[in-house]
Amino acid sequence: MNTRVKKILPPIIPYITIGIGLLVFHNAWLAILGYHTGMVAVISLSKTGIAMKRAFQCNRYWIPFIAALAGAGGGILLYILWPLLSVPDDINSYIRSIGLNERTWPVFLAYFILINPLIEEYYWRGYLASVTKGIVVNDLLFSGYHLIVLAGQMETIWLIVVFFGLTIGAWFWRQMNRLNGGLLASTISHITADIAVILTIYFISMN
Repeated sequence: MNTRVKKILPPIIPYITIGIGLLVFHNAWLAILGYHTGMVAVISLSKTGIAMKRAFQCNRYWIPFIAALAGAGGGILLYILWPLLSVPDDINSYIRSIGLNERTWPVFLAYFILINPLIEEYYWRGYLASVTKGIVVNDLLFSGYHLIVLAGQMETIWLIVVFFGLTIGAWFWRQMNRLNGGLLASTISHITADIAVILTIYFISMN
């Protein structure tokens, strides 16, 4: 892969794929499958992926446990704050409009919980890894693409809060991995976060 393309393209993959999937075709499946395909393609073409042994290395077993609790806390916080987020009353209509209904929601839930954290962590905290202790550009870019999903579904002030919250989350996951020597801590934390967040959205939207 061309050096310039290798530097510019990977962090904006989600903006392209999710933007096309949601804003052009209004389809959640197209968005997430396109996103994952893009990440896998970049890693495959770069030929610089990290070994699985290193990816799931664990030097301190308490770190993944703490990270898992922190991830689950994000979903709990979402549930508590939901009444304050100014989410439209017809959020269920929006969710249906992007292809998620009673039949497809459970399949999407399973795929999102089981597959998304693994690919994202290998990509963002593995392939695009940084051992810097401070916040880096990729922390901001990881956070920013989520706003494509949330835009129009909550007020601007809350989008800003979410952006900063996810940026801190991305930074936190990098630090847990740095201390733990692999991707296990952020992967487990990401899984618990996705479970808590997506189930909160599912149960609220289905009621």
